[in-house]
Amino acid sequence: MVAAAGEQSGPEPTRLAEPRPSVRSAAGADFRNATWPQRLALVGVVSWIAYEWGPGNETVTPWLLARVIARNDSAWVILLAALVGFGFTAAQQLASGFTALAGFSMFERTSSAAWTRLRGQSGTVPGEWSRLGWGARSAIVFPLGTTSVALIQIMTTGEVGVRRHRRVVAMSAMLCATLVGVLGAAAAALALVGRNVPALEGTTNWILRVLGNPLFWLGLIVVSVGWRRFLTLGGRTAATNEGSAM
Repeated sequence: MVAAAGEQSGPEPTRLAEPRPSVRSAAGADFRNATWPQRLALVGVVSWIAYEWGPGNETVTPWLLARVIARNDSAWVILLAALVGFGFTAAQQLASGFTALAGFSMFERTSSAAWTRLRGQSGTVPGEWSRLGWGARSAIVFPLGTTSVALIQIMTTGEVGVRRHRRVVAMSAMLCATLVGVLGAAAAALALVGRNVPALEGTTNWILRVLGNPLFWLGLIVVSVGWRRFLTLGGRTAATNEGSAM
């Protein structure tokens, strides 16, 4: 029935906000509308996001450094670990950063979905990365890599293009590589001390064998992915129950 003039109608039902698309669904939509060269760039971006924002950064590099340290017991291991950590990370971060710059510049859906995920993963994302202090810069690029820096630069400046942000991405890659190199040298120094102290030698060698075993890191990846999936499903269930109770 239509409400009479002057008669107040009841409150309108509350409408739940539609969930924003995930990176996977947004990338799928962009993929269908892209050319094959663009699709290659998009696959690269999504792969780097999964690697850097997931457990990839936290497993592959430590495993590599553990292998290097385990196979070298001279004092040169400190320099070697620093060089391997720096070189491997620099190459990796330059590749991911420039791939992300190209991909995020071409695909608005994917960049918007990734931005939503990044903000949810980091709580509050600060302004332009290049204008932050070195501590804040490190806190972003070290755990999330140059893909996050590329995305932050594009979304906060509103400007796209590899040429526009290439200097910032290169700088962030060098910063991340330096941090990993320093940590690698510190770990090698601790291992060297442990190997030269009789009471610690056995324990040190056992730790290095464990950390140098790829099965350990593979298991860590499986547990990490499973835990994140559990938290995601738990959050969705809570949201569904809350919505049905309204």
